[in-house]
Amino acid sequence: MMAGLSTSFTVAVPTAAATAVAQVKFAPGEFALPAKLVSRVEAVPVATLVAQAEKRPSGTNPAQATAAGTPAFNQGGRPAVVFIGAEYCPYCAFERWPLVMALSKFGTFEGLRGSTSSATDVDPSTPSFSFFGSAYTSKYLSFLSDETETNAEQALQSPTAEEQALVTKYDTTPYTPAAAVGAIPFVYMAGKYILTATQFIPGRIARMTWAAAAVYLTSGNNTGSKAAEASAGYLVGDMCVLTHGRPVSVCSQVPAALLGITTALPVN
Repeated sequence: MMAGLSTSFTVAVPTAAATAVAQVKFAPGEFALPAKLVSRVEAVPVATLVAQAEKRPSGTNPAQATAAGTPAFNQGGRPAVVFIGAEYCPYCAFERWPLVMALSKFGTFEGLRGSTSSATDVDPSTPSFSFFGSAYTSKYLSFLSDETETNAEQALQSPTAEEQALVTKYDTTPYTPAAAVGAIPFVYMAGKYILTATQFIPGRIARMTWAAAAVYLTSGNNTGSKAAEASAGYLVGDMCVLTHGRPVSVCSQVPAALLGITTALPVN
């Protein structure tokens, strides 16, 4: 996977997962998002994501395949995608864009907020979504997320014991370099695929307004947007394997070469 890792650690603060979306207060540094632009990010067509992914643009990476025999990870009877990140982390900020693009093809988000990465880290003040306080509804996938810290590195959410066990077991070699064990973002896809780094680095969105970044990353006419869309296309291809080709309206558009695509070869 590409360079660009932040270190994660467990914090002892209960998650807000059981709290109604409307009742979850904004964490420091979060802000409301314009609905039309959220819809713009969510509505990038599957055909566009797939077309960009087929080009395999330089500087983008699919997920890694987990080792043979890794048990499936499900929640609520559905394959579960787990995201562990933090709002201060610029690489987490990058990765949320393709995650929202891809997951929106299989379900719907409610309560997505805006956030920016740390102003003192690399790629300072990178605009992104935050999954804190949001909800995801899908017939096909479960999505579990924890934003462990705010953009000022204040404790926010803790992984559940089950989620932390995944981090401990899989956010390490051979999936991430020995020097970056425990890196974030950590994305675990139902026991079949894994990300221990961002898939792409858009570069120019640091210090942009959220609205400007949303337009930039969905325009399809610059390097950053093409990389974001390709990254989302890789995720869609993997998610279609997890859901056994459902919904058909989405997965029928994914060519065989992208079904189960990984950093090596497609999974048979």
